[in-house]
Amino acid sequence: MRKDHSGITFVELIIAIAISTIIFGAAILFLGMAHKNYNHASAQIDLQSESQILMEQIGMWVMEGNRVEKLDPSVSGVEGIVIYKIPGTPSITNPAGAAAPEAASKRVIWISAGGKKLYTKKMAVADPKTDTTVISAATDEVQEHLIGEYVTAFAGTVNASAEKASVSVSFDMQYLEQKYTIQNEFKLRNVLR
Repeated sequence: MRKDHSGITFVELIIAIAISTIIFGAAILFLGMAHKNYNHASAQIDLQSESQILMEQIGMWVMEGNRVEKLDPSVSGVEGIVIYKIPGTPSITNPAGAAAPEAASKRVIWISAGGKKLYTKKMAVADPKTDTTVISAATDEVQEHLIGEYVTAFAGTVNASAEKASVSVSFDMQYLEQKYTIQNEFKLRNVLR
C-alpha cells in the first residue's frame, strides 16, 4: 500500500515566500514612484496656476493705476512696486483730468525680506510726490495682506517713457523641488506721472 504524502515541503514554502516578497516589493516600489511623480506634477501645476493668477491680478492693479514706482529698499525696507491711483489726473482714458469722487490711493506689492511670501496693501495717500512708503514686517506682513506663498524673488521695472509707458513684472516661485519663473510687461492705459 502506498502512502500519500501530499502537501508542501519546507523548501517549497521558502521559495513561495521569496517569490511573493519579490512581487510585493516590486508593487510597492512601482506605487511609490507613481506617487512621487504625481506629487511633482501636482506641485508644478500648483505653481503655474498660482503664478498666472498672481500675474493677472498684478496686471489689473498696474493698469488701473496712473503712476507706478519701484520701492527703494533702503527707504521701504523691502523690494517691490507702488501703484498710485490718482483721480483727476489727466490720462490717456481721461485727458481732461476731470475730478472723480474717489480718493487717491496707493497699492504696495512687495516680497518679504526672507522671500517665500508676496504681500499687497492698499492705502489712502495725500500726495504721491512726497509719499515715503515704509513696510513694517511686524504690522504689514500679515495673513490679510498675503497674496502669494511660494514666491522666492519679485521684481518690477518701470519704463516711464511717453511713447511706451509700461511696467515689467517678474517673479520666481518654488514649491517642494519644483521651480517656476514668470514675467510679463504691462502697457499702461494711464500715463505715468
